[in-house]
Order: sequence, then structure tokens, then C-alpha cells
Amino acid sequence: MATASTDFVFHSYDAGFIVLSYFVSVVGCWTALELLHKRTSSHGLYNWYLLLGAATAMGAVAIWSMHFIGNRAITMDAGQPELQIGYNPGYTAGSFFLPICVIAVAFYLFTVTDQVTFTSTIAGGCLTGFAICGMHYLGQGGISNYQPYYDWRYILGSAIVAVVAATLALGVFFYFRSSWTNTWWKRSACALLLAVAVSGMHWIATVGTSYLLRSVSYVDQTGLSRKTTVIVVLCLAIGCCVTLFIFAIIGQRTRHRYADRAQQVVLACATWDQDGRLLVTPEGLLPCRKITNSYLERSFDDIFTVEHPVFHWIYRASRNWAGVAELIPGMRAHLRAGSFVKRSRPSSAAPSRDTLDTSGDYSQAFKELFCTAAADLAMMLSESLEALGILYDEIVSTGTLKKSRRARLFSSSQPGEENHDAERAMNRVTFGRGQLLFVVRKVDKLESAQLQASGFRFAPIPQVIEQLARSMQVTVKELLPHFDRMRDYPAQLRMLEPGVHLACFALRPLVHRGFDILVPKEAKNLLPTVALPIAALDMWQIDFITRFDDWEVGRCLQWLSQQSIIDSATARERLFFGQLYNGIYALGQQINEEFFQAARLTARPLRAPCGGSSDGGFPGQAEIIAFRVMADIHQSRLVNDKFEFTSARFFLCQQHVYPRSPDHAIFARKVHREFASVLERKDRDANLRTSGGNFRRNFFGRMPSSPGLSSSSTFGQRDHSPTTIKEDSSSEKRLVDEPGTGPFGGIHVSNEVTIDVSDMRRGDRCRQVEMSNLGVFTEAGVAPVERETFVDELMSLTILERRH
Repeated sequence: MATASTDFVFHSYDAGFIVLSYFVSVVGCWTALELLHKRTSSHGLYNWYLLLGAATAMGAVAIWSMHFIGNRAITMDAGQPELQIGYNPGYTAGSFFLPICVIAVAFYLFTVTDQVTFTSTIAGGCLTGFAICGMHYLGQGGISNYQPYYDWRYILGSAIVAVVAATLALGVFFYFRSSWTNTWWKRSACALLLAVAVSGMHWIATVGTSYLLRSVSYVDQTGLSRKTTVIVVLCLAIGCCVTLFIFAIIGQRTRHRYADRAQQVVLACATWDQDGRLLVTPEGLLPCRKITNSYLERSFDDIFTVEHPVFHWIYRASRNWAGVAELIPGMRAHLRAGSFVKRSRPSSAAPSRDTLDTSGDYSQAFKELFCTAAADLAMMLSESLEALGILYDEIVSTGTLKKSRRARLFSSSQPGEENHDAERAMNRVTFGRGQLLFVVRKVDKLESAQLQASGFRFAPIPQVIEQLARSMQVTVKELLPHFDRMRDYPAQLRMLEPGVHLACFALRPLVHRGFDILVPKEAKNLLPTVALPIAALDMWQIDFITRFDDWEVGRCLQWLSQQSIIDSATARERLFFGQLYNGIYALGQQINEEFFQAARLTARPLRAPCGGSSDGGFPGQAEIIAFRVMADIHQSRLVNDKFEFTSARFFLCQQHVYPRSPDHAIFARKVHREFASVLERKDRDANLRTSGGNFRRNFFGRMPSSPGLSSSSTFGQRDHSPTTIKEDSSSEKRLVDEPGTGPFGGIHVSNEVTIDVSDMRRGDRCRQVEMSNLGVFTEAGVAPVERETFVDELMSLTILERRH
């Protein structure tokens, strides 16, 4: 037994504590990397909390706890309790905070930019290595009853191991993270390597350390016992284990939730930054919200596609969020009431489609489901509903790949998420594929920084497309074309340039019903057009084109190319002939299909909205000279690499959503009129529940007086006191009149009719109701309606011509 202060004490090592120290270090490193994996930016409280948590897990658990568990493996002399290592509280506390601070700086250097650079890797790796070494020797300096002596060769060797292993582990981790290939097993491998840096440095330095006993009596003055230190360390390690377990549970539930949503109707957000990168969660998934389990068709023909009227409604609503936003609370209340589910169904009845009232309420309920899902998605992104984006003009089918048995066993809905499904009262089992709707927008640098600070990341499509395809249960080949088109989708909603245009209006009949229309692939809201170098048509030019009315393309070209006609024309006529000929020829070359040769000219110029503005702030008007044709039913949908046939119904819908369209205000008015009775009925039902029997007849057989009449009013007499009407506080207050429906509901009509009633009673008239002239006259006016577009006129002409 050593007793003198000049004696170096022999020491041995406990293999069990050596293994435990490495395990503690792995747990701390893995927790730190998982927290860093969740970081999305170098800004925002969300990311600063994650950085602090990662630095704490690395510094306090992976380094500090590993150090003291490792020193617990050292057995001094023969194991006498009074000779075991004791610690000074001050140095111990300092060694706890030092690595946390240094590691926080090192991790920040790694995450300053999205891309991993050589400079940041070397700087971050060196700081991490220095934090490991600094904590070790500061902790060793806190040994109260021994004086450690170090061999410089072991000091150098331990520092090299710490710096090299830390640089390699963190460099690989952040490289995987930047390339979106950091799966959980790769993160765990990096954690094992990072733990080697910590444990390797500690044990190399420990082997080169000798302990000189200061005095046996000094042990009693130590502030921290070995047992207390081990308890603190184990508590920290258990906290990290719990954190990892929570991450695993959250990740598993997220995967299962997205697997469920692949079989549902879901609204997702496709947000692009200026570099063409897509906004995703830290797991590489799209922000999304479930709309419903599936759209309930009323018949085999009622399939939810871009031709469906409900899709047209939500497509226009996404361009009129300001007119919908203030209706969202009432929609939520209506959905919670579940008024679209038949109340007559017994609770024990088996779920079936027949238990839903699909007489008209379900379409309205689906609109409400879409709007509330959009509001939830905006809340998830910390954005206003108006800034959420516009609806993508295609529906992506999901769940085409067979769900695995594991996904089916663990499928569940997200906890805490509001379930506003039309099927919620029936526990309906959904069969078939899911449908994915997208709202698309492009953000600037400031908005992208705000989104990243809120916990989202921007990633290049090639790096996340496989994860997105797996979550949607589709192939990459099916999904990639949609994202390629969505990247520039907001810019694809183009308008014609001011001036005169030649256009081709080609319809393709469908087997069942309806038509497809020919459109450019890059601008599906426009017709194939060729601009003429003319600002506007003069009357003589219009008169000249009139002679071509109903002529086919070939006949027009033949007439315009006749030399005799050219020679007899004036200079300005020859110029116009050449412009018209070149335009028709260029249009034919673009389409390059036989059906265009059979197209007939509509000589009367049509007006179409274009870029620029006119009086009143509305878009300008371009002039269109159109060739119309009905293609063969067997015509391929894809014409060439520039043009294709798409739904004519949806194309008509798109003609009302161009920027600054006057139809936006009319649509907002219709929306408020459509949902006014539903939302007011909710308020009336609440009033009925609180007013008791106010609507019961009294024993005289009379009903209580209406708000517009005084209690003393009788037939033939009218109270001219003003009626108190609840003021509309919505943003569409000036567009929507008070519905004025009775206490038991209202009638929805397509045109709003305003009735002004005036009492023309003169003198004393009989107060009897029967056969009495009450002297009343009415005036009726019709509210503004959406005007027919040039597409409506061309379609009418083309279909009528086909029938004849």
C-alpha cells in the first residue's frame, strides 16, 4: 500500500467499465447526430435549440460522461476505498461546460452553409478534437487526491486520434446530410466512429498517465464521490437513450402515416426556392395534410379528376384564398357537426356507402375539407392562407405500389390531427389508390430563410426523389415528370401578349362524353397561337378577313399565295397578305398534324385577356383570329413534343383565373353565397338550443314576431322601423349582400335577385287579405355573372358545325 507523497500508485482497469464508457459515448454521439440531422438552417430558435441540444449531448454525455465512467474503470492499488480517485467540484463543473461550448461552435461551422466545404470540415473537426482533449485534461486536473503525470508522446498521439477521427466522422455525416443519403444506419456508423475519437483519445492518454498520491487524508475533503459521479453520468446517458427512443418512435409513426396517406386524398405543398430546390421536412418528405380517406363517387361516372366540378371549384378557390379564409372557422364547425352523414342510420348498422347522404351535401363537405386542410397546411408552414400557393392542375395517383405487410399492420392516423373525414362516423374501409393534390409556389430568398428557420429544408429533386416516391408508394418514373413541371408551374400560367394572334381551336371527342382541347405543354391555359406583327386590326383588315369566313386552311393559303391577287393589291394589302400567310403557315408547322388542314377560319376577331392593363385595372384585350376543327376520336392525346390534348372542361375553368380577372370577385361572391346558409344555420341552431321553446306557438296559434316586424304588426300594416341586420365582417363584405333567409334555411340560386318592395297604399283600404289590392310593386335586378369567354364561343361554333 502506498503511503508517501512520492509514491506512484499502481493501477489496473475494469473491463466492464471500459465497455460501458464506450457505450455511453456512442449514445451521446448518436443523440447529437440525430439532433443535428433535424437542423434545417443556421437561423431560427428551432435550429438554435437543436444546436444547443446536440452540443449538450456531445459535450456532456459523449465526452464528459465517458471520461468519468472511463476513470471509474481505473482501480488504484488493490482497490482500497481510501485510495480511489476523488474529484474537485470546481474543476468537474468546468470540465462539464467547456466541451459543450466548444462543440457548439464546431457544429455551427459545419452548418453555416448547406454544402460541406473543406475549410468548415477541417475547422469543425479540429475544434471537436480540441474539445475532447481539453475536457480530458481539465477533468484530470480536478483529481483531488492524486497528481497526474503525462508522457508527451501519449498526449500527442491522443490528440491526433481525437482530431482525425472526429474530422472523419463529422465530415462523412455532414456530407451524407447534404446529399440526403444519411439513413439511420449511416448516422449510427458515424456515431460509432465519433465515439472512437472520444474513447480512443481518453484511453491513449490514460495509458500514458501516472498517478502520484498526494495524501490519504485528502480524500475526505473531496466534494464528489465516485458513486455520485457515476449516478450523474448514468442519468445523462439514460436521458440520451430516451431521446433516441422518442426519435425512433416519431420516425416510425411518420413513415406509417405517410404510408396511410398514400391511400388517401392528400393535399401537399410544393414550395420552390430561387435555385429550383424543393421544400421538405428534415426527413426528406413533403409537408402535407390529409383531406379525406377517399372521394365518394355518386356513380361510376362520378370520378374525381380534373374534369370534376369540385376540382374546378377548389382550383379557383386556391386563386381566391382571400375570399375563403374567413369562412374557415365556420367550415370547421360544420364539419365537426357532421351534417352530411345521415342521422337516421342506427349506430349498430354496418358501414356502407349508403349511409352517406350524397344528395348534394358531400360535394360541399369535400370543399370544406379541402379548405380546412389548406388552412392546416398553411399553419404548419407558419404562413398565411393567402401565401400558400395555387393548386397544381393535375391529380397524382398514389398507392400504386402494393403496401407491405408491415405497413398494413402499423397503419394509423396522426395523433392529434383533426379528423374531418366524411367517413369518420362509419369507420369505412378504403380500397383502391390514393390521390395527391399539390399547392405550388415559388419563394424568394427572404421567405426561404424564414421557412428554413421554421424547421424545413430545401433539397434538390434528384437527392430526395426516391424518398418521396417511397412515401407516396409510386415509382420515380411516375413522380419525376410532375416535379419537373411543378418547378416552373407558377410561370406556366401565362397570358397572351398584346396584339393580334392566329390560333388553332382543336377539339377531340371522348368515347364516353365531353371533349379534349389542344394546348401547348408549357402553357396549358392557352391555345396554340402565332403572333402577327400587328398591334390591332383596322376595319379594312377585318373586312378583308371576313371573306375567308369558314374557309379551310389550304384554301386560305392558296388564295393568299395567288400571284394575280398579290399584283392587284395595294402595298398595305400585300404586306397584310404576307403577314397572314406566314402566320397560318407557321401555325401549321408547329402543330404538324393532318387534322389542322381541315380547320375552318372564324373570321370575326375574338377578344381574349392578355398581359398589360386596360382602363379600370383589368387585363388588356388581345385579338384572336381562330381556326376551329374537330379532330378524329382516335387522335392521340400527345400530338408532338410541344402540344397535347387536355380536358376541355378544365380548360374552360382556367379561362376565369388569369391575374386581375373580374371573375375573381364574382367567384368570391358565389362562395359566400354558397356557404352563407350553412354557416348561418349553425348560428341559428345554437340560438335555438339556447332559446328553449321560443318558436312554439302560443295558445292563440300565433308565432313570435319576426325581427323585421314589431310585436304589434298585423296584416295590412307594416312597421317602418329599420331592421337590425348582423354586419358581415368578412373581407368580401362589399361583394356579398345579407342572405336574408328565414329561420329554417335558405334557397341557393345561380343568379342573385334583389327585390325592392314599396308600400303604395293610399287612403283607407280594406285590411282583409283576400281580394284586396295592397298597392305593392317590385323591382328585380340580376347580380353580375361571369361572362362567356372566347373559348365558349369557339366551342359552340365547333360543336354546332359538327352536328350539322
